[in-house]
Amino acid sequence: MKVETLQFTGSFKVRGAANKILKLVEESKKPAHIVASSAGNHAQAVAYIAQALGIPATIVMPEGAPLVKVKSTEEYGAKVVLHGAIYDQAYEKAQSLLKEIPSSVFVHPYQDLDVVAGQGTLGIEIIEQLKEKAIDPNTADVVIPVGGGGQFGGVASAFKELCPGARCFGVVADAAPAMALSFKAGKIILGESRTRTLAEGLSIKKPSEEMLEIIKALAVDVAIVNDADIARAIFMLIEKLKLVAEGAGAASLAGILSGQVKADKKRPLVLSLCGGNIDLPRLSTIIERGLHQESRWLRLEIRIEDKPGELSKVTHILGGERANVLEVIHDRLSLDCDPGQTLLRILIETRGAEHANQVLAALHKESYSVRIEES
Repeated sequence: MKVETLQFTGSFKVRGAANKILKLVEESKKPAHIVASSAGNHAQAVAYIAQALGIPATIVMPEGAPLVKVKSTEEYGAKVVLHGAIYDQAYEKAQSLLKEIPSSVFVHPYQDLDVVAGQGTLGIEIIEQLKEKAIDPNTADVVIPVGGGGQFGGVASAFKELCPGARCFGVVADAAPAMALSFKAGKIILGESRTRTLAEGLSIKKPSEEMLEIIKALAVDVAIVNDADIARAIFMLIEKLKLVAEGAGAASLAGILSGQVKADKKRPLVLSLCGGNIDLPRLSTIIERGLHQESRWLRLEIRIEDKPGELSKVTHILGGERANVLEVIHDRLSLDCDPGQTLLRILIETRGAEHANQVLAALHKESYSVRIEES
């Protein structure tokens, strides 16, 4: 994995922003003001580079952008304007601000060859690091998340030039599948999109013609993954590799785990883990859902007699099976049980599916009526 979550701004985007803005400075075209639009990671990258160079920046982000990305962008000194439900609407607002701010320059998140070239340094580093591990980069399958296509365009171009035997796969979120649909159709296709997704960084409603042509020329395929696939990938990265990724960053692993990316198991596999800026409440929800899905957390509904000692009997069974009780709620008013009964809602922790089945079997053996609540 190429772990771009450890970049100072938490994603690969700083590469392209740095290349674009530094090139302007080196060419004696230092902007008086920078304007940008972003779902979040490009915003932080532009703000960080602009602050380092003493350039004021105004960045438009969708109203639903993660709080951690908005806050970080402001901490880097940029003025943040929240506008629209999706990136495309934020972009339109940024274009209007560009006309209002004198001598300002717009830094596009992906449709700019200097930005794409900056992202291409990611591909160059992957090639160098594979060689350090005595792996021929020409034999690699490389999986790259795709929003607007800047990362894919840069990384795949580097491989095409330096290691043409490598194969590059793209991955998009099903909340914004237009790039994948367009790739397969060979022309711009606008699929149905939605604003709610774990991978807001990939949520581009309308692909650009220029980026589509680059992806058509360089991609083996562009796969589509859903939020459940992405959540599973985030959960696995945390537990197995101790790495925190946002939805867009984990899309590459989601493509592999879901089987949507048809990589060759005989070839070395490279995944771009391209961003780690995720809100903690969202991360907490993903972890809890993952524990439920693996039956390591179970919410049980158990009917018991409403009399002293009944709760103790249930907890004695759970303790005997080494299940950890996390939460207990008595519901005497539930219409799901008869008068004289109470509904016990209990959250337990197990070691996994096999252990969970043992716990349920022990409860059933004592004639308890048990229902597993869906997470």
